[in-house]
Amino acid sequence: MKYGISFRDPTGETASTLRERVAPLDKISGKTIALMDIGKMRGDEFIDRLEQLCTERGIKTRRYKKPTNTRVAPREMIKDIAENCDAVIIALSDCGSCTSCSTHDLNDLDKKGLAGVSVLTSEFQEAFDSQKGSIGLDAAAVYVPHPLQNKTTAELYQWAEGAIVEILQAITHDRSGVKGIGDGLIGGV
Repeated sequence: MKYGISFRDPTGETASTLRERVAPLDKISGKTIALMDIGKMRGDEFIDRLEQLCTERGIKTRRYKKPTNTRVAPREMIKDIAENCDAVIIALSDCGSCTSCSTHDLNDLDKKGLAGVSVLTSEFQEAFDSQKGSIGLDAAAVYVPHPLQNKTTAELYQWAEGAIVEILQAITHDRSGVKGIGDGLIGGV
């Protein structure tokens, strides 16, 4: 005779369809963008440059930093972002667990009505696609080269400079008044 306990999870592991994400902002002027540092070593340097690039474009930002990249953001942080910001940029994921956690954070903020984008290294595109499929959110992502840890500050700044237009395109439809968007630098958009 066998004895044991069987557990069944009553929740679906994957959603049958992806729900649309919150639409990008109609305008960025007068809005506040959350810059969520997921807590990866060296990620703050990338976020530092993103913040500078946003400031140069007249975009108001607010910084947040998770205590660890291996867990979702604290509920208080999600609440603060939702109450004080209009969109969110989450960066910089470069491994499996941080990709999963940051995708959950993006989903939580999307459910609170914030347009958002996750910035990840290219090596984790498949992991992000799998995670968003499991969550059921058609989330936005921008990819930078991999790996992150062995790059110089100058290289991380270059990554941010190379990705800023695509990042902003993911969170706003507004192409006017934002240097690098609407001025012919991105294919005449």
